[in-house]
Amino acid sequence: MIELTTIGGHLIFLGVLFFVIGLIQGLLIPFAKNTRMALSGHLTAVQCGLAVIVFGLIWSLVQLAPVLAALAAYGSFAGYFLIWIGITIASITGASKTLPIAGAGHKGSPAAELTVRLFEIAGSLLSVVAGVILLM
Repeated sequence: MIELTTIGGHLIFLGVLFFVIGLIQGLLIPFAKNTRMALSGHLTAVQCGLAVIVFGLIWSLVQLAPVLAALAAYGSFAGYFLIWIGITIASITGASKTLPIAGAGHKGSPAAELTVRLFEIAGSLLSVVAGVILLM
């Protein structure tokens, strides 16, 4: 039987919040410097928000040591959030080196390019680590 745990409740809240942020970002797409990248950010927030909600719903089925459980739960959200914020920064600044498909035709400042790269790498690594822990 699935029951709502404290961490599960947190994940559901964070997932719904992330989902709503994604919906709001969808309204702002036309105002971004790179609208393709803004669409990517919108879809990332909506999809990752849904994933975090599902994690929260099934969290009572996860059997991990407390430290690993916290790392998997909050690490997955933090990783997704870092990826989303990197994409959003790229949509505003025009940064495109890290995300060349959605960034085609745009160029950001060296600082913006570095910031996006760091957010994307950190978010991707954190998401993968959290996912591997969940698979255990």
